[in-house]
Amino acid sequence: MAAAKNARKFKPDPKTTYKPPGCIDPVRLGIQKKNMKDMPYILSAAIDFGTTYSGYAFSSQFEYKISPLKVSNMTWTAESGNLLSLKTSTCILFKADGSFHSFGFEAEDKYADLLDNKQHGSWYFFRRFKMCLYEQKEISRTMKIKDQNGREMLAMKVFSSSIRFLKDHLIAKCVERGAEVLMSDIRWVLTMPAIWSDKAKQFMRECAEKAGIPGPQLVMALEAEAAALYCKYLPVSDLAVGKAGNVSIFKPGAKYMVLDMGGGTVDITVHQVEDGLQLREIHMANGGDWGGTMVDTEFEQLLANILGSDVFEKFKREHVSDLLELQRSFETKKRCIQFTSDSKITFTLPCSLNDIFEEINEGKSVEDRVEAHEEFANNLTWKGDKLRIKSDIARKLFEPSVKNIINQVTDLLHQPQVEDIDAIIMVGGFSECPILQTEISRSCSNKRLVIPNQAGLAVLIGAVINGHELEAVIERISRLTYGVAADIPFIRGVHDPRLKVSGGDGRPRCAGGFSVHVRAGDAVPVGLSGKSNRYTVVEKDQKKLPVRLHTTTDPNPMYVIEEGVESVGELIVEMSDTTRGLDRGVDVVFTFGGAEIEVKAYDIHTQKETNAYFNFLE
Repeated sequence: MAAAKNARKFKPDPKTTYKPPGCIDPVRLGIQKKNMKDMPYILSAAIDFGTTYSGYAFSSQFEYKISPLKVSNMTWTAESGNLLSLKTSTCILFKADGSFHSFGFEAEDKYADLLDNKQHGSWYFFRRFKMCLYEQKEISRTMKIKDQNGREMLAMKVFSSSIRFLKDHLIAKCVERGAEVLMSDIRWVLTMPAIWSDKAKQFMRECAEKAGIPGPQLVMALEAEAAALYCKYLPVSDLAVGKAGNVSIFKPGAKYMVLDMGGGTVDITVHQVEDGLQLREIHMANGGDWGGTMVDTEFEQLLANILGSDVFEKFKREHVSDLLELQRSFETKKRCIQFTSDSKITFTLPCSLNDIFEEINEGKSVEDRVEAHEEFANNLTWKGDKLRIKSDIARKLFEPSVKNIINQVTDLLHQPQVEDIDAIIMVGGFSECPILQTEISRSCSNKRLVIPNQAGLAVLIGAVINGHELEAVIERISRLTYGVAADIPFIRGVHDPRLKVSGGDGRPRCAGGFSVHVRAGDAVPVGLSGKSNRYTVVEKDQKKLPVRLHTTTDPNPMYVIEEGVESVGELIVEMSDTTRGLDRGVDVVFTFGGAEIEVKAYDIHTQKETNAYFNFLE
């Protein structure tokens, strides 16, 4: 029989067969989530784990009630460049035996010393590694990442060691300030982009637990939402406001877009303010890897084009301390570059770049190369340790990142749910960049542009507030369709005949149907559970009941094996009591409105809650 005309394309794997719920491979440990609303706490402590910079902050319940914005944090110092910052660099150094040595600016400075003394070979130095959780599709507990020298280490060790350092440093700071608290007194908050996958979210949660943060005390906060909470409490005088004047945007009925622009990703969320100043998401969170590091890459590529890739690669290998200072100075510079039609931008560069160029290109200088190059001759000059470039060339460094951001924002503003927003709020370190502010203002001239004075700290301080206000967001939009496999009634002309099977009642069924729990684009109230679904064991001595979870961007999928559908993990229900044999099962209720998916399972006979959790990692 030929397949029906309107049957979905599906992707059967000849090496495997379809397995109904309950008949999948043995499971590994997963993450169990607990309701913490009623758990007492004294301190809300947030760790903002960023691509480029990371930091922490905390406040007590007493401080929060007096002023939600009153938080304590750390000022970090970098030896190279005498830099003072409220965040430290996201990099970590391990000794040759794999033991932790240092994190942040201290790790950068130590590694630079090791390089200068040619003692770095056996050490492990990781920098800006957070992006691997966005870029890699297959995230697992056993995956490895490469350090600066190409040496591998378990990613979970790198991340958990970083979180452990920040956690321990935070607790030490509490003690230093006379606020000694027990671990059980702290509600921990860890930030993450809303556009991360469920695998990435669970990976970070497990790393936090490995770092010594108890799972039941850990809140996973979406970065753009945390930033919105920070802005909600700011006095109007602390907002750099665009053309429409100093009017608060946080009033019931107001709509706004948050652009959280960090080093790696750009997170875009749209909210409406409800009564009680709670927030409701009105368009699914989206974004991409268009953060400030994209500009850094363009700048380094410009230097490689000027000097030659061989020169710049040798510089990066052999002069890491100079490279770090160059990157730090550019990070500061790109946040204050102003463009006018006839302006020139000056960068101070390490002298080692000239030395390496002359070593490789004997008898020639960088100045000679620039003057002889048609593209560079009229657009930039290189004298000693100074590079001066015309604003048009400097603007091109920002072009790929800015173009992606502008295109995404303008596309969103054409959506019915978004077109009538009152303002665009820019937060994150990259939002401090004047060229980005100018381009967004120009492209969205009919919208108010709101930029907090401390835009780079908005997520961190907002995350502390999020720890105190667990119910600040009351509704979110599902980014994906979630569901499980199920045998559904077979409909001739609709279902593919190759999936036709005989049901237990003798009627034809369609194997591998997609049973939807929540659809992409659905508004899902936070904390509201969906309808229950019943699952039963298939073996009389089965002690764990696994149910495979599938996702797709299609709001109306038909099969779990059609194109675009992914098997992302499994729900595990523990069923240690086997006395009823095959007469056992659970009613499962999913909750999709939170920053993470939650689940509860109830025994079909006793209706008592049984242990259930998700496992998205291999």
